[in-house]
Order: sequence, then structure tokens, then C-alpha cells
Amino acid sequence: MKRKLSKILFFILILTGICVFLNISVTTRQGINYDLQTIKIPLYLKVLDFFDRYYNYKALVKRIVKDAHSDEEKAMMIFKWTHNNIKKAPKELPLIDDHVWHIIVRGYGAADQSQDVFTTLCNISGIDAFFLLLNGEANTGRLALSLVKIQKKWYAFDAHRGVYFKDNQGRLADIGLKNEWLMVSLDEGPGIDYTSYLKNLPAVKNIGLIRANIQSPLNRLLFEIKKRVR
Repeated sequence: MKRKLSKILFFILILTGICVFLNISVTTRQGINYDLQTIKIPLYLKVLDFFDRYYNYKALVKRIVKDAHSDEEKAMMIFKWTHNNIKKAPKELPLIDDHVWHIIVRGYGAADQSQDVFTTLCNISGIDAFFLLLNGEANTGRLALSLVKIQKKWYAFDAHRGVYFKDNQGRLADIGLKNEWLMVSLDEGPGIDYTSYLKNLPAVKNIGLIRANIQSPLNRLLFEIKKRVR
């Protein structure tokens, strides 16, 4: 009888400890019109929200790439879906920056947010991708551009403006062929000269753990461990 009572008390203590742990206060961040706010929420809510977003990503990507037979086809399908479904942010609505899934739900965002959606969905589909901000010539500002790894080569996409690049043979042009790139637009044309930006593309090797690929549980766990061991 005493042994049973000890086991019951032990499990009660364990459950109590888990409940206390899951209710500790953690933070999440949200930017509204570039005003960044830190919001406190319980750990269990942050974990539940993370898994909710992850399985929504998985379900969405499955629908988008269901007829794809290669990584190139997957990337192109995700690219076209992103361009068609994430519209330019209306001036009368607030520009909100928090989670990628929320951009998808809202259906609009800034240029870098479109790239954020595109590269995140690529990573969920098993394709390495990330976006970066490139400087152009004087007074041209910075351009958000996505880089996607297909068959060990990196390719550039502008999911916001619906632009990608082909070579003289009509194939996707990897970033090593800067002088042969021919712009292809899903629309009538973005009105941007990409030349000065493409000249500043860096050589890409290992991208490590970044925002675009830590939306999956394993990568997020590794990211959190590395962040705390530094």
C-alpha cells in the first residue's frame, strides 16, 4: 500500500512540475508598422502555436506541390503560388511582422515578407532556401531576393514581383551565370533593373539554421540548443 501511495505521489509531483514548467512566461515579438513589441505568453501556448503553424505549412505545401515530380517543379509551383497569393501590402492596412504563417493568412505583405513565405515553404517541402537583402548602385535601395538550392546549385527568385531567371538555353540560370541571366516575369514586368543587384550576389555554401528552415520541430530544437550554448 505504501509503495502504491509513493508511486502516486511521485507521478503527482512529476505532473505538477510539468504544469509549472509549461506555464512559465516566455516572449514572442510582433512588429506593427515597424514598431516592435515584445509580448509575454505562457510556454505551452508558444509550443502549441508553433506546432499549429508547422502542420499548417505541411498541409499547404502538400496541396501546392501535389503534382510535382522534381525539386525544380516544386520550387516553381511554390514560387507561383506565393506570387499569386501574397499581395502587395495595401497602404490603408497596417504592416505586421510576426510569424510567416500569419502573412499567409493575411494574404499580403512587404517585399521581404513574400520572400519569407516562399523560402519557408520551400524548406518545408525539403528544398534549401533563404532570402537576403542586396544593395544596388547608388540611390537604388535594397532588393529582397530569394535563393533556392536545386541539384546542388543556387537559383534566384523574386517572389514578390514574380521574377526568375533563365539562361540562353531556356533553363533556370544558377547564380554562377550572372552574365547570361535573362529575366522572366509572371506579370508584365516589374520595372526594375536587376543587373546592379545581381552583381552583389554572394557565394553560398552552408546556410546553417535560419528563420526559413527553423519552422520544423527538429531544426527549431537544434536552433534553441545552439542559441543557449553560445
